[in-house]
Amino acid sequence: MRKKALYFVLGFLCFIISQPLLRFPLLNKLNQNPDFTLAYITNPLLIGVLIALTAGIFEESFRFLFKLFFMRPDKCEISQPIIFGLGHGISEVCVIVLPSINALLMTGQLPLALLERALAVVFHVTATIVVWNGFQRNKKAMYLLLAVFLHGLLDALIPIFSFFNISNHILYGVILAFDILMVLYAFHSRKYYLREETK
Repeated sequence: MRKKALYFVLGFLCFIISQPLLRFPLLNKLNQNPDFTLAYITNPLLIGVLIALTAGIFEESFRFLFKLFFMRPDKCEISQPIIFGLGHGISEVCVIVLPSINALLMTGQLPLALLERALAVVFHVTATIVVWNGFQRNKKAMYLLLAVFLHGLLDALIPIFSFFNISNHILYGVILAFDILMVLYAFHSRKYYLREETK
């Protein structure tokens, strides 16, 4: 039980370090650069997709580093990435939703925000399994790159749908379909992991 609580805490810290402590400040500095502002105004879709890709680079790289340095040995039970991914996803909920919860309540947007966060948590769990699969199969770099690509692709849907003025409901439908495919892949991945201990 202590180990599983530790997995959750590590996942929680992974998001805090990779996003609020590192990526967000870097993006804020970038936004203060006139050249970047001009590039964004000139090419909003391209810059939006590139920014989305940075989320995948930061989050998946830190997932990888946490597994590499803090969660040895490589071989583990599948509960490890699931719990770590839950910690990561719930950390994001705390950072993104909690500070704006009053505004979301006043505008009636809270249910939609919670739905979007629930979809994000599912993705964080399954993306963690992708990264962990590299450790189970001794193909660390390949699975890390796959996770970065998948994360970047999912986040890129937001600027793409916004650019073409496509409804958020359709966006959430596409994200749901994406999540279902990821869950099916995660279920398939169980064979790479140690059997869960029963005590």
